[in-house]
Amino acid sequence: MDSTEVHRVAIEPKPFSLDTVLNYRKRLEDLAKNRFLEAKRVHLIIQDKFISEKNSLHSTITTCATLQTEGIEITKLILFEEKITAGQKNLAAIKKTIQEKKQLVEKEKQNLLQRSRDHQVMKRLKHDQNISWKQYLDKKEAAMLDEVAIMRHGKSPIDPK
Repeated sequence: MDSTEVHRVAIEPKPFSLDTVLNYRKRLEDLAKNRFLEAKRVHLIIQDKFISEKNSLHSTITTCATLQTEGIEITKLILFEEKITAGQKNLAAIKKTIQEKKQLVEKEKQNLLQRSRDHQVMKRLKHDQNISWKQYLDKKEAAMLDEVAIMRHGKSPIDPK
C-alpha cells in the first residue's frame, strides 16, 4: 500500500429504514381509532333514539289507558292500538340495531387494540434497529482507529509485498 493511497473502509449502508412502515402503522392505528369512535357515536345515537321511542310508546299507552277509562270511540281505540303495535315493532327493531351496533363497537375496539399493538411493536423494532446500527458504527469506528494506530506505529498486519 502506498503512502499516497487513501485507505478507505467500506461502510455498509444502513439497513432498511422502518420510518415508512412505522408511519403506515400509525395511519392504520389512526384510521382504526376514527372507525371505533364513529361506531361508538352511532351506537349512542341509536340508544338515544331507543329511549325516545320507548318514552313515546309509554306516553301513547298511558294516553290510551286514560282515554279508555274516560270512554273513547272504538275507531280511536283501534288507531291507538295500531299506533302502540307499530311502536312496539319499531322498538324491537331499534333494540336489534343496538345489539348490532354494540357488536360493531366491540369489533372496532379489538381492531384498534390490535393496530395499536402493531404500532408499538414497530416503534420498539425501530428503536432496537437504531441501537444495533449505532453499535455497528461504533465497532467500525473502533476498528478504523485501531488500524490507524497500527499504521502509525509501522506495524501493519498486512504485508505490503
